[in-house]
Amino acid sequence: MKNYSIGLLKLFLGIIFLGILIYNFHIANSLKYESEGDAANFIELGLSLAQTQKYGHIKGLEEGVITAFKNKNIQENQIEFANHSTWRPPVWPILIAGVFLLFGYNLTYVLIFKFLLQLLGIFIFYKTLKLLKVKKVLVLIGIFLYAVNPAWQLYSRVFLSEPITLFFLTLWLYLLIAYVKQKKAFFIQAIVAGILILSHPYYIFLPFTVWLILVINNQIRLNRFVISSVICAAVVSTWVIRNFIVLDTNQMIITTSSGAVMAKGWNHKVPNEHTNTKGDLADEELVLLDFEYNRNEFDGEVGSMQLYQDASLNFIRSNPDLIIPIVWKKIKSAFNPFPETSRPGFLETGRVIYQVLSFLSLIIILLFYKNKLQWSLGVALVISTMAITVLTYSGLRFRMPQTTLELLFFILVLQQVFNSKLNSEFKYFS
Repeated sequence: MKNYSIGLLKLFLGIIFLGILIYNFHIANSLKYESEGDAANFIELGLSLAQTQKYGHIKGLEEGVITAFKNKNIQENQIEFANHSTWRPPVWPILIAGVFLLFGYNLTYVLIFKFLLQLLGIFIFYKTLKLLKVKKVLVLIGIFLYAVNPAWQLYSRVFLSEPITLFFLTLWLYLLIAYVKQKKAFFIQAIVAGILILSHPYYIFLPFTVWLILVINNQIRLNRFVISSVICAAVVSTWVIRNFIVLDTNQMIITTSSGAVMAKGWNHKVPNEHTNTKGDLADEELVLLDFEYNRNEFDGEVGSMQLYQDASLNFIRSNPDLIIPIVWKKIKSAFNPFPETSRPGFLETGRVIYQVLSFLSLIIILLFYKNKLQWSLGVALVISTMAITVLTYSGLRFRMPQTTLELLFFILVLQQVFNSKLNSEFKYFS
């Protein structure tokens, strides 16, 4: 009878998931030619890599990249490389280029790849729950919640890098737990951690913080922390070395957008106006208002990055009275599960529910759990989030990929509640 009930639950959840998957693909495919801003820039970088084997901006498409795809005007002989760029992290554009080269220059193929990656992510999350010996019914609930995650549904419809970062964070989490539990996949988890950072530099502190807390809690040896850190840094350094060469700079750069991102999180409007929904829309030019500079001395992407970094540091030195209010505002915003400016819609409501449950689960794990692995993951997430938030800023968009970790916390709390209830019932009847 129990197996029959589980089978019915699988069928029911499977039908719902299939319907949601098909619907979201339909929406994404119908909106693919409306991409602009960041999403269109990722497509341009992928096209540049596929056509010119160089990472940067292209010329020859006067109508624009997305319109050229719509009109089927992507031809090798008309696209020329314009200049190198490091404004975006490289992993997603590299994958886009691979799709173009293998299957053809069609945005639908990129969407198919994204959705297949989500299916693979679901399977990996399933394997993670099995590694942690989660009960069968909770495994089903967990993979269903991962599969229909409202945040993923929202970002599955555009060409942003967040769903790709979600996949690599899911993969890294599985490999890390596999190492802690079974002492395998050590080297590959360190490599994937580097790929995770190159997918989205927002997570630059997460792997190192997790490894360090695991060392403190005697879950891994100190030498493993050192080796993991070296391997991860080596993966990231391949991109840094590329930037040394093509950008002709002596600075360690992952993305040249880091200067503007820092400026968005350090200006006089942050204490009153920063929110977890519109942080990426803040005006980075504000930090330049009280900074004396010669624009001619800050040329190109690297120069622009340096200008914003210098201006941000100048703002911090010149306004010591604003440091604590800004840090407090950004940290409070980063951990707020509710959107600080209204976002209507069914998926946005579902996203809030996910975030509230995840936030409560994180608090429970930090305050009441004795499991060292789970507690370490929770502490590391908090510390790494605080670190990147103080340096730049956080927001619901940047936090989207960590929903895999937050969902894991929620399922583990449900598991504990389930076990406690069973133990109570056993004591009652014995």
